[in-house]
Formats: sequence, C-alpha cells, structure tokens
Amino acid sequence: MAVNTTQETFLASISTENLEYRIYSNLSEIAGISRQWDELLARSSCNKAFGSPEWYLASCRIQDFLRPYLMTAVRGAELICILPLALDLRTGMGVFPHLENDTNDALVRGDDPAPLADLLEYALSDGSVCRQIRLSKLKPDSQCVRAAALLNGNSNIECCFRDIKLYRSIKLPSTFDEYLASRGKLFRRNVRRALRGNHGNGLAIREVYSHDVQPRELAEVFLHLILDRHRKRCAFHHEHAQSFAREVLPSIFSQGSLRAFAMLNKEKIVAIDLYLSDGHGLVAWNGGFLAEMERTSPGTTLIAFAIQQAITSGLDELDFGEGEEAYKQSWTNSSYMIREVEIVKP
Repeated sequence: MAVNTTQETFLASISTENLEYRIYSNLSEIAGISRQWDELLARSSCNKAFGSPEWYLASCRIQDFLRPYLMTAVRGAELICILPLALDLRTGMGVFPHLENDTNDALVRGDDPAPLADLLEYALSDGSVCRQIRLSKLKPDSQCVRAAALLNGNSNIECCFRDIKLYRSIKLPSTFDEYLASRGKLFRRNVRRALRGNHGNGLAIREVYSHDVQPRELAEVFLHLILDRHRKRCAFHHEHAQSFAREVLPSIFSQGSLRAFAMLNKEKIVAIDLYLSDGHGLVAWNGGFLAEMERTSPGTTLIAFAIQQAITSGLDELDFGEGEEAYKQSWTNSSYMIREVEIVKP
C-alpha cells in the first residue's frame, strides 16, 4: 500500500485481525488524540508520567532533530495500542524521544503484546521511512520486550536484545518499621535520627498538593532547589531541560501522576523530592534543597518519608530509577536490568 509522505501528518491504514494502523507525524494531530491517549494510559501498565502525551509532546518539541513518528493500532473506535516513537532525522531510526525519563514502554490495552508486535512489524514494512527501531530503557517485563520476543523467530525481522544497566528498587513490606528492621543497625539509627531531628525545630515534612502550590509554581520551586543544590553538575542547568520541566511538570502534577514530598520552613518549601506513579509503585525522579539546609539531612528525611507514604498508599515498590549513586544500595532490597532492543528488517 502506498503511503503519502507529502503531508505533515500521514495516516497509513491496513486491517489485520480487525486492527487499523495509523502513523502520526504532526504534533497538533497527536495532541488531538490526547483524551484517548489518557484513557489508554490509565488502563495500561506504563508509567503514568513517562507514558503521558505531555511528556512525549514536550520531548519532541524541544529536540529539533526528531520528527514525530507515533504509531497506533485501532479497532473500530477503540485505541488498542500506542507506540510513541520519533524518527531521528540523522539516522532514519525510530527511537523513543523522551527526555529526562527512567523507563520507556508502549501503551497496550489489556495484557496481550500481539497487537504491539504487529505494529512493530508494520513500522518496518516495505515503503516505510523507518529503517530500524531502537527501543531503549525497557524494564524486563515491559510490553516492548514481550512484543519483540514474539517477533524474534520471524524470518523477516531481526531483534537484538541487550542488558544495559542495573536499576535498584525497594520491594515494600506492610509497615515502615518492618522495612527498617530489614536494614542494618547504623542505617536504622541514621534514618531515625534524621526523622527525629526535623521535629520541633520549625520544619515540617509533608506531601504537597495542587491546592498547596500552583502547578506552574511547583516547576519553578523544583528548578530553584535542584539548581541551588547541584549547580552546573545538574542536567537542569541547561535551558532546554528547564523548558521541558516548565512544560511537563504542571500538567502531570495536576493530573496526580506526580507526587511531591517536601520539607517546609514556616510554609516555605526548602527541600523537595518528586516521585512519579506507575500504578503499583513510585519512581524517584528528581529533587533538591537549599544548600543551607544540608545540616538537616533533607535527602535522608524525604526518602524515608516517601517510603512511609508509599506503604500507606498500599503500593508495592519504590523504584530509584536511573543512576548508580552509592546511596541507593543502602536503601534498596531489589534490582533489575534495563534492556534495549534493536529491531530491523534485513
């Protein structure tokens, strides 16, 4: 089937098992399906922030070497699958465009990876402008890994799987005391000292919501604190990363897929940690604090508070995401390998 590539947005459609495949290359058209995207996201296993239309759209807008290449599978009026890729104009490769994220995945309705496998095969069909697909930052149980495994025996497709890096996480018990009991004596003492030391000295530790701080203000507070803490060592020192935060954080905070745990001094936020929801747990994303607050151990205090809140919320896991910082090993009791898959039609 010939595909019209002269339009900014091109929709290529075939029917395979009643599925219609569509490819979008225009950001305004993609924004137009955001309501259906949000509905599918709520039903999928994908991280609710990283998998959001806001994260995708902002990432594409900021990187001018990428062209949107978002693929969907539709059955009737129902959106079955979204694969949020972009085309790297320098290489012709389909990639996840997402900035400042820890994991990627496709959005799939239900638990069957077969529609995604068909969509991946279609993306590399004859006449496609995409010559190769690289799926990066995949959890071992991701829909993308499962779909690629279905394609692996296909004589028309080659899949190359690689383990990339180790991520650490906490499998949460039923109580915070039970969690502390599983840690070493010195660790327990330091955590309890940090929590105890921030009571009665004018400081408060609590979760902040959109009625406490305006969503746009939250982005500015976050940028101020992370830059005060890390200066030029931080990715958010760069203007494009700041623009990304200002565009994405307000919307995902309003929607509830971002949770903000803060230390306040007389109602002024002096330290903050941001966590992202993936349905069954939280992912530690980024945070910062005023340099003058370092004596109060805000990092230790806010991580301990986040664990308490995750347990109270009935969540199963707190994931520390990307990064090999030494402190993560002290807090975590589990780990997994992040994978990458390259898919090509020989």
